[in-house]
Amino acid sequence: MAELVKLIKKSAKGNIADEEDLDTYYRKFWIIAADLVEADIINKKQHNEYFWKGLPRELRYAISDRLEARDADFKSDQVPEVEKAMEVGCFVLRKAAARGG
Repeated sequence: MAELVKLIKKSAKGNIADEEDLDTYYRKFWIIAADLVEADIINKKQHNEYFWKGLPRELRYAISDRLEARDADFKSDQVPEVEKAMEVGCFVLRKAAARGG
């Protein structure tokens, strides 16, 4: 569990500038978190929350804004599932790259 917390803190303070960075964080997270879920140390909801906390604040805001615009039932205080956060995160980062940053 300590390894997961360390990754989350480091990632949240870091910079995820493109899809490759997001994918790298996802893979590192998955390697650690999958074992914790399988061992019933964390549940699926916690899995989603930990992933979300590891994203830099600005990226979380951009993902939340996009999800709210796309899904009338999504509220900005909700934590999306990892898969949804990844899908929308890639979209947001691709769009930012196309605009030049």
